[in-house]
Amino acid sequence: MKNYEVIAIVLIAILATAGCVRLAEDMGKSSEPERIGIIGAMDEEVSSLKAAMDIDRKEIVESMEFFVGKLGGCDVVVVQSGMGKVNAGTCAQLLITKFNARAVINTGVGGSLDNTLDIGDFVVSVDAVQHDFDVSHIGFQKGEIPYTGKYAFEADKALRQKAVDAITKSTTGVKIYEGRVCSGDQFVYTSAQKDAITSAFGGMCCEMEGAAIAQVCYLNDVPFVIIRAISDKADGSSSMDYEEFKKKAAERSSAAVLYLLENESP
Repeated sequence: MKNYEVIAIVLIAILATAGCVRLAEDMGKSSEPERIGIIGAMDEEVSSLKAAMDIDRKEIVESMEFFVGKLGGCDVVVVQSGMGKVNAGTCAQLLITKFNARAVINTGVGGSLDNTLDIGDFVVSVDAVQHDFDVSHIGFQKGEIPYTGKYAFEADKALRQKAVDAITKSTTGVKIYEGRVCSGDQFVYTSAQKDAITSAFGGMCCEMEGAAIAQVCYLNDVPFVIIRAISDKADGSSSMDYEEFKKKAAERSSAAVLYLLENESP
């Protein structure tokens, strides 16, 4: 074999190897160590967690700033996704694909769908549905993702229990409920909206991100849990309640997440 032929074969092999590495990266094979991903939609929902972190680095991807480091003795990446299901779903996929999240915790505030809940109480997700996803006119159930057979996305049972335990041990004077989280790209602020959601889906609380995160985690076979502190009643009083109580509720949810990381070994 002539020298130039050998060189050509070696170059082809090198390029093929590089291509395989790039393909593996594109297919979601991350070289990052496993971490717990923590998503909040708003700054209030993650600011205290970032302040408590030992931050190794910050990385901006798709206009989102990811904080990588340690929190409560765990390797984590904390990120503010922005509001809404598209932002949340994109963020969850980045956590899994780029930052190798082995579990995802969605923390923040939500509106009460059940009149037994008071402002400041907690909801830990049993499952999550998209209350504004509706192709029922062509034969699917409201909230059902066509041709998947999926209507609700179940939270990880072990993470759920650890979240409940963390809230129980880290807070006083509030009640903890496990139930359905209903997500949609709208702020629920009237009794009519609230009644429409509960009549179709039931549910304990409403918000704008959790079900999108849940669906992405389901597709990637990554466990998740949603933790929501109630900031408003999701009715005619909700706009006033939300502005008054969202910061306090968000801080309560963050405190529960920190306790979970420190004591419950998620």
